[in-house]
Amino acid sequence: MCGITAIVSRDKRNRNNSLHNALKILELRGPDEQGVWEDELISIGHRRLSVMGVTNGKQPISSQDEQIVVACNGELYDYRKLRREFAGEYPFKTDSDSEVLIPLYIKYGIEGMMKYLIGEFAFVIYDKRIDTLYAARDRFGIKPLCWYHDQYQTVIASKAKAIMACGVKAEWDNISLMQSLSMHYQPTDRTMFANIRQVEPGHILVCKKGTPPKTIKYWDINYPKDTLYTPLTSAEERKYIDEFHGLLYESVKTRLISDVPVCCHLSGGLDSSTIAGMMSKIRSNEPTHCFSIVFPDTDTEYDEDRLATETVEHIGGVMHRIKISQSQIVDNLADAVYHSEGLAVNGHLSCKYLLNQEIRKEGFKVALTGEGADECLAGYPHLRKDIIANLSNAEREEWTKRLYQTNLAIIGTEIAVGNTLDCSALEHKLGFIPSFLQAKASIGHRMYLFLSDDMLKECSSHDFFNELLARYEIDNLLKRRHTVNQSLYFWIKLTLCNYILGTLGDGCEMASSIEGRLPFLDHRLFEYAAKLPMQMKIKAYTNEKYILKEAAKPYITNRVYNRQKHPFQSPPITRFFSKEDFSRMRDELTSLEFSNIGIFDTNKVAKLIDSIPSMSVLDQTIFEPVVMLMLTIKHMNNRFLQ
Repeated sequence: MCGITAIVSRDKRNRNNSLHNALKILELRGPDEQGVWEDELISIGHRRLSVMGVTNGKQPISSQDEQIVVACNGELYDYRKLRREFAGEYPFKTDSDSEVLIPLYIKYGIEGMMKYLIGEFAFVIYDKRIDTLYAARDRFGIKPLCWYHDQYQTVIASKAKAIMACGVKAEWDNISLMQSLSMHYQPTDRTMFANIRQVEPGHILVCKKGTPPKTIKYWDINYPKDTLYTPLTSAEERKYIDEFHGLLYESVKTRLISDVPVCCHLSGGLDSSTIAGMMSKIRSNEPTHCFSIVFPDTDTEYDEDRLATETVEHIGGVMHRIKISQSQIVDNLADAVYHSEGLAVNGHLSCKYLLNQEIRKEGFKVALTGEGADECLAGYPHLRKDIIANLSNAEREEWTKRLYQTNLAIIGTEIAVGNTLDCSALEHKLGFIPSFLQAKASIGHRMYLFLSDDMLKECSSHDFFNELLARYEIDNLLKRRHTVNQSLYFWIKLTLCNYILGTLGDGCEMASSIEGRLPFLDHRLFEYAAKLPMQMKIKAYTNEKYILKEAAKPYITNRVYNRQKHPFQSPPITRFFSKEDFSRMRDELTSLEFSNIGIFDTNKVAKLIDSIPSMSVLDQTIFEPVVMLMLTIKHMNNRFLQ
């Protein structure tokens, strides 16, 4: 994994200074090596984390005639096959997987080449012949890529802070901020900072001399038109299971290709346990190192140590426990916000930050993770609420009751509790309200209770749900699709990209120079899963990720196989807190510094904080997203906007 920067400007002196500053900021993304390529109008810089082609993979890489230049962040897993295909056409200069981008571009052009790319990536290509700079991002947005443009310069970089290092002032992006407060999502084309945008997942940014940058979409999720369960025979089910197993096994095997040691994240859940089990099978001659977060001072609903330990014993792996206290979550939150550049609704952000620190201390650079499985296979509990949306009132009431009883840890965050912001636009357009969006609207409703008058007025002037619906091709991509797939589409666009993959994923991983690899987000596997009959994903309204459970049987314990989905959750800081942590939290959220941000009414915030110790367990849990958003906004303001 790496960090990249490209600057287009006629002011070479300032351009060189900016590039130096940006690459310094990106050092943790690539601590092993630095490279620069430049000519009269453009400078391209690269910070390298050596994972593939360790001794001969320096970037940027140019073609023989210096007319095409590339710098890439990520992995292109099919590069060996592509190198063989181009062996007689293109003289390779390095061992880097990234160099295949040059002959692909020369032969197929920027749009045509994208279908040949398998992996997690963000890259820039400069074509000197037509004086055009391209910036492209992988299909799901696993790897970040930001950009800025004004009349003097265009800057592209892996992180927003690198663009700030080029002299761009950090200011809140009011749209991103308001949508984070109202619905806890950040648009995929924006950062939290004004005028610093993102290349959207599955898109290409085109920067051509004399014209403003434009974007081209090269990929999107396309679910089948399917609203009903299709009866399947046991033979048909077995065929689906075997095909899925083959694709997942190959995806894991592919992501174990590395010139440095590889480990994995492990919770007590199905997804990471499956990855660990397959790793152990594929690399049977060496133990699989598993890194697991444990919470020894909290309830068993949050601490999954026993389950993870059983999995490690089952596969003959090596267990690395990272014990995390509530104080550590609070202590490390500011640094986690800085590196991730994102806001959070729970302590998961600090936990991922600490997890990757420990992985690096143990000498690993690459870690496989289970993220993406729930998006691939409709694994989230809240999707069960979407699947029963069309049942009779009595049936829906009964299944909803069961859902709430078995998912207490996510009530209020993924499943709505109490009043919500107005969701009628969703129901009017889609025919139902996706349950997670209703949950986000319930967080927004609680958040509005503590906004300053000015911010409340500004937020209330927007119809965020209508604005959301206007962004996407509802009639083309969602009409006549299963309610679960409609909900998943929005979740992937709103939560997966910026929060799960960006804030919790790449941001926390690269803070410790760790490359995360996600087998479940291989686009070939994902496209196969998207077309599966719904009962292969959710069976009988309760059995989530049915096909994965069956495919994973040889690799997981019986307890993991029989366990119902339980999303990883850090213990709420509003529930498990010491007097010292509570006092510190109160001081931070009632300080003059916090008040001066102008977003919240600090008197109302103080009353909220003071009421937390006497709240019920449920209320302490459902108010955690409100408190965490406040804290992470404060930390982001302090680290970037002061």
